[in-house]
Amino acid sequence: MPDARPISEGDADRVRSAVAGVRAAQEELERSVAQALLNGSSVRAVAELGLSPNTVQKYGRAHGWPTEENRSRFNESRWDRFGREEYEQRA
Repeated sequence: MPDARPISEGDADRVRSAVAGVRAAQEELERSVAQALLNGSSVRAVAELGLSPNTVQKYGRAHGWPTEENRSRFNESRWDRFGREEYEQRA
């Protein structure tokens, strides 16, 4: 087995910076996915941007999705949705 050699301080700084960047990007991705769902986007539409539907749902649930309004809209009939959309366009 090769001997363990220490990492230089410059390399360590670059690695730490890259790790911090990856973590920040991951947090931003999760928040962005959840916000899209909270704004009414479908899981399928968000997943088409390059994530699996399971991952989209996981990120959404971790950040407060689905809301009661999302649940009620999911369960409404096509007729209910048509009536709601008509009402919203008039307002």
